[in-house]
Amino acid sequence: MKKLADTSVTKVTLPFVEEQLRAARDLMGRDFWSYGFRENRFVLETFLRHHHAQGLSARLLTPEELFLPSTLEWHVI
Repeated sequence: MKKLADTSVTKVTLPFVEEQLRAARDLMGRDFWSYGFRENRFVLETFLRHHHAQGLSARLLTPEELFLPSTLEWHVI
């Protein structure tokens, strides 16, 4: 994200990259490419709530049910 915001050398072929980056951050927050379960828990909960409300799942699932338990562990190397 830091490199993308550095406009001294264009990293992408997107016209008006500064304005597009600002618009994306205004809409989705500074970290709009977040990684990790904790960072995306709200998104998963929202998706599952809509999935259930539309009758696509028989019951409301929790985000933890989507992943093997070992994938939810946080490791730093």
